[in-house]
Amino acid sequence: MKARTLVLLLSDMKGFTARTSGQSREENARMLALHDALLLPVLRRSGGSKIKGIGDAMLASFVSPTDAVLCAQAMQDRLAQWNDTCAACDRIEVRIALSQGELRRQNGDLHGEPLQLALEASGLADAGEIVLTDAVYLSMAKSEAATEVLGERPLRGGGRIKLRRALRSPDPLAPYGGRALVRLGRLPNPARAMRLRGVADQALLFTRRRAFWAAAGLALVAVAAGEHATPVDPARRAAQLVEARQPLAALAELDRIAESPRANEAAVQVLRGKAEHALGQAGPAFSDFAAAAQKDPATLDAAALAALVDDLDSETFPPLWRPAVVRLLGEQVGRRAAPSVRRLLASPRAQSRGDALQTLELAGAATDFDRLAAAKADLNDPHASCAGRVEAVRRLALVGDARGDAMLSQAASGKSCGAAEARDLLRRRGRVAQVN
Repeated sequence: MKARTLVLLLSDMKGFTARTSGQSREENARMLALHDALLLPVLRRSGGSKIKGIGDAMLASFVSPTDAVLCAQAMQDRLAQWNDTCAACDRIEVRIALSQGELRRQNGDLHGEPLQLALEASGLADAGEIVLTDAVYLSMAKSEAATEVLGERPLRGGGRIKLRRALRSPDPLAPYGGRALVRLGRLPNPARAMRLRGVADQALLFTRRRAFWAAAGLALVAVAAGEHATPVDPARRAAQLVEARQPLAALAELDRIAESPRANEAAVQVLRGKAEHALGQAGPAFSDFAAAAQKDPATLDAAALAALVDDLDSETFPPLWRPAVVRLLGEQVGRRAAPSVRRLLASPRAQSRGDALQTLELAGAATDFDRLAAAKADLNDPHASCAGRVEAVRRLALVGDARGDAMLSQAASGKSCGAAEARDLLRRRGRVAQVN
């Protein structure tokens, strides 16, 4: 798709990991549903489009920088009002980052430098804050939000990015003045949305139970007809349903053993992870895969490994989790993960290629061909950052044959990033050759 200039809004919850580790699966699901009930109406009324949500992180796009800033203000004001009256367990605090630039849509995801800039800005934001890049500030209507310079951050591709922070008012119920929120009119009551969700959950539970009792009824009919019915193991049935691409039904089967010790068996956790991944629940799926790998890495079969590799190729998979996926595949699974991981070396995303090669190196499975493939892709990628090109040259230092020297010579011939490092490597190799 042709690149177009958009504004990205990236939000994530404060203390999400700590809260989820101390809550049940149902409590975590309720917290995320409440998050969406509060913020999605604001996003839609503000003219934004949700791209993807993974766990507590939400990524959205806007055409107008001013609309994006006003949406961020309205979100924070709405959360401030909600938190003032809700129970402590229902408090939700988010940090919001805004960036702007050219993006490409591919396979339903957006790709481009603005996403990395949003992640950099998010790293400096605290709960309740709005941090924006200088590009957003220069394009927005300055009268809508007062800002201050927060600082600068180095970019992976060289250079620096200036970041600004929206100023807050002393009013705890309207930290950003409340004007952006008032402009949106009356918004849906999140408490009502949660009640409706409860009704839907009960209906789903009823549907699951009805499916279970229907199966039990068929078994009784078979017994009455003189047939010998063997009880079907829920885990075995769930495995069949996952294979048949029925993830919701698979989770319903696993719910039958949720309160038993079997629920914590590695094989059962892998099944649950597969079903969750198929439903787009990347966070819970990774948690289940990681828990299973701690007990027995061998339980992660080809389908589970493919799901984890898919996470590494996702642009919106939380960046804080990516190193954990790399370590899980490289250190715990090891060489067995290499065939699945190796295909990412051909990914159009530099981060995916880098994560793949790092995984292969950790597993002791990286070859010179792998290093050459990753380096060639980075050096030929017109969207590669300066740091990415320099890293590609450094990888070539590990390739001690004519193919690596040829690529180094090509990289050294220009004036782009990595050229100086390539010339240094060739010079040192020349000295080593003279000594030998």
